[in-house]
Amino acid sequence: MKNISLRTCYVLFLSLLALTTLSACKDDARIESIEPNTWQTTVITVREEELAEEYTVIGSVVADTRIDISSRISSYIHKLTVQEGDAIDEGQLLIVLDDEELEHSINQTRAAVQTAQAVLTDVETDLKRFDNLLRQGSISEIKVRKTQLQKSTAIENLNRARAALSAANSQRQYIQIRSPAAGIVTKRHLQAGGLATPGLPLLTIESRDNLKFETFIAESQLANIKLDDTVILNIENLGNSSSLTNNDFVESLIGVVTQIVYSGDPVARSYKVSIALPPRPDIYTGMFGRATFVVGKSNNITIPDSAMVKKGGLDGVYLVDEENKVWFRWLRVRRLWPGKAEIAAGLSSGERILAVIPANIREGDLIQAPGSARDTRSSAR
Repeated sequence: MKNISLRTCYVLFLSLLALTTLSACKDDARIESIEPNTWQTTVITVREEELAEEYTVIGSVVADTRIDISSRISSYIHKLTVQEGDAIDEGQLLIVLDDEELEHSINQTRAAVQTAQAVLTDVETDLKRFDNLLRQGSISEIKVRKTQLQKSTAIENLNRARAALSAANSQRQYIQIRSPAAGIVTKRHLQAGGLATPGLPLLTIESRDNLKFETFIAESQLANIKLDDTVILNIENLGNSSSLTNNDFVESLIGVVTQIVYSGDPVARSYKVSIALPPRPDIYTGMFGRATFVVGKSNNITIPDSAMVKKGGLDGVYLVDEENKVWFRWLRVRRLWPGKAEIAAGLSSGERILAVIPANIREGDLIQAPGSARDTRSSAR
């Protein structure tokens, strides 16, 4: 039994020795496989840069001029020549009213003028005859004075009748209602056959001459935004929207702050701001967009686009330490600028990063300055 135990221990010893040898071989192979590569690429030192502090809010395009078309006379609508959504020109015919009642009124006033004229002619004839009789002593002076008073009354009646006829004739110009400005019909309040009365809206027109972008700013930004400030506007789907994604904008426009209403919403603590838009035929009321105000300046870290790399959908850079080894670090990006990114967290001024990322670089690889005699690999992204 004792011999069997010694033999067993010997076998176990040999087995452990073999396993240790194999493990060491694997470790050597692994160590050899992660030998760091050396790369020759551009290294930059992170610095702060003075950048504009921006404040962005959403808003919509609205018409600065909104016109409610109404009638100046009471009459039934004979014809409406436009539909909702129609683009119209200044002076274009919009509504034709029924003129039958107006013509009847004109005929009545014309008859009243003729009657008053006939009465005045008769009184003037009587007055001439009475004047002759008065000189002959055949009539009293009181009779002449009464006739003169009748003449004055007839003249007043004729003048009133003529004024009524003139007023009735002037109503003819209101039978046809034309547009006072170019724009778009946004609402038809009545249909043909409806009764138009003074002050009752018949059509609503939004003028395209003066479009503006309307938004609301927070109370905290009220002191930073002034009249005549320039604003960057991004109007969604401006132009050819078929080639856009949901978050794309065709281009930026430059607007000017024209109105700040210093009477805020007590619940939302916001204030209305109006921004004048440049004249463009492809801007329409109701379009959604964003307004970006410059509200100050600050020093922030920026890095070129070429220094950024995405891993798992997140942004990061390769940091170069004092031994020229590279290590990956995650970043939080605040804003994207043309050709560069503003960093909110992850980098400090004075740190070194790779400006151009080689395709197969790994953490722990070495960076060699350009021009060194050592063997380098170059595979830019």
